[in-house]
Amino acid sequence: MARRATVIKLARASGEPLLVLDAGNSLLPIENGAGPAEPALRTRGQTSIEALNRLGYDAVALGANDALLGREELGKRLAEMKKNVFVSANLIDKGTGKLLVQPFIIKQVGGHRIALIGITGALPADLAELSARDALETAREYVPRAQSQADIIILLSNAGFDVNQAIAQQVPGVDLIISGGSESLRGETPVGQSVLIVTADLAVPGDAGRYLGRLEVNFDRSGALGKYTWSSVEIGPSIADDPDVAAWVASLPKE
Repeated sequence: MARRATVIKLARASGEPLLVLDAGNSLLPIENGAGPAEPALRTRGQTSIEALNRLGYDAVALGANDALLGREELGKRLAEMKKNVFVSANLIDKGTGKLLVQPFIIKQVGGHRIALIGITGALPADLAELSARDALETAREYVPRAQSQADIIILLSNAGFDVNQAIAQQVPGVDLIISGGSESLRGETPVGQSVLIVTADLAVPGDAGRYLGRLEVNFDRSGALGKYTWSSVEIGPSIADDPDVAAWVASLPKE
């Protein structure tokens, strides 16, 4: 986490227009055990929220694994965020029938209005308090809504690569999909001439969290996707720890 903070701070210091985004499942380890489980499990995601606060994310999708916290506990975690950054256009509170969080955020970046839409992956059918609408149908509904307010549409989706590819192929207006989930493949996938899918990390045991995706992309005045460069940055020992975040990590109880 301290190395991740260093990479993000250096990117911000460049002065270039920047968004720091997460495709979801950021509060708890995913079910297959990818990445370090503690202290996120012990604190029920509180330390994950604190990390997101310290790193200053602009938008974070809620993932299916995040929903396993349950409505009440997840609500507590959301309230602990300093900024209103969580998005999901299809995570439903069964008690009210309404979305649990905002479906999308509009950001002004580099002269463009950018819509960041959250898509949550499928939930267990027996989950008592929360449900997730079909991802493809959700995209068909919310992309046109976002287009009325923005000229660039970015999806933060943990529905899995196959679903994300179907969205890219079947839903007009999507420019970019930040893809997450246990079925995702690290890398970049152009879909036609106008949609790009990128995945920064690969959710396998012991590997998640070791990479940070860096996408440099040009959009023309109308918001059409142009040239881009993509890299998956390994958060390895060659990157120095951010001292403030390192001190916070060191201060966390070990058990």
